[in-house]
Amino acid sequence: MRLGGLYPMEAPERSAVGTGAKNSDAQAKLRFVLPESVDDFDDIVAQLDRYGLSTIGTPRGIENWTSDDCVAFGERARELGIVVGEGSFGGNLMSADGQLVDQRIEALRKALQSADLVQSSTHHILVGTKDSSDSLLAPHPYMFTDEAKAELREATLRVMDGLDLQHTRLLIEPYNNSFYYQPEDIREFLDSVGHPMVGLQLDIVNMIAFDTIYDTTSLINRTFDLLSDYIHAAHIKDMHWAPGHLILKWDEVLIGQGVLDLKTYLQRLGELDPDLPCYCEHLPDEESYAHNFARIHEAAGEAGLSFVARS
Repeated sequence: MRLGGLYPMEAPERSAVGTGAKNSDAQAKLRFVLPESVDDFDDIVAQLDRYGLSTIGTPRGIENWTSDDCVAFGERARELGIVVGEGSFGGNLMSADGQLVDQRIEALRKALQSADLVQSSTHHILVGTKDSSDSLLAPHPYMFTDEAKAELREATLRVMDGLDLQHTRLLIEPYNNSFYYQPEDIREFLDSVGHPMVGLQLDIVNMIAFDTIYDTTSLINRTFDLLSDYIHAAHIKDMHWAPGHLILKWDEVLIGQGVLDLKTYLQRLGELDPDLPCYCEHLPDEESYAHNFARIHEAAGEAGLSFVARS
């Protein structure tokens, strides 16, 4: 396993500790979890080593880079012993606007080709929504239907059609606003796609439901028993059932403040590829990332595991 950070959370109301990285100085300090160019490497290596990290994500907007810039970024990462392990595409492929979906599929294909030049191991999407807001996380009843499964399968295969990817897999991340949420349904869908370069972006916290919120151990084991062959990257975070609300509210929190059985999660991740990229995400500042990295290293040590260091 390799450890890294991704996606600093700038919106205070959605961060795990309630404050946001809202200015350029704060964002620059988090460049080690969100590098923007090859020029950032010299500045972030010390932070990566301080926290035992050896993987990063691909920069945002990589689909707009030149081929030479993509290759140079990947080569510099490898020179420094850093694995580029995850990129993200934020377009909603389930929009009701077919023309917009066509444009997004082409943009995602370009992003995958750019990621492949970097030699990033994965690029991931969320299932998306039919909701008129076009927001990826918005719920809509259609997203739980067989028609939604068929539509997502078709979109996924259109994305992959004819692409000759040597390094980068397209991964789909689970979330509770669609059928792609529980291990059995995820396995059924990925089997139906049947493409060797399509898999699961694992985020076990996104898969927690009422029957597993206080039994994440069983959810973890079901997930790995069914889906290990499809897992090529993972997010590590924690979740808490927030009191004081009349209606359900679950929040991301710092690791150790929630319900996740971190030891079992790391043990099962340790059964997979030793270069598997694992990331903390959605945090507002270096202190919060440092807390999560420390808790993960501690839990890994207790389980007799360790993360691959930069070399």
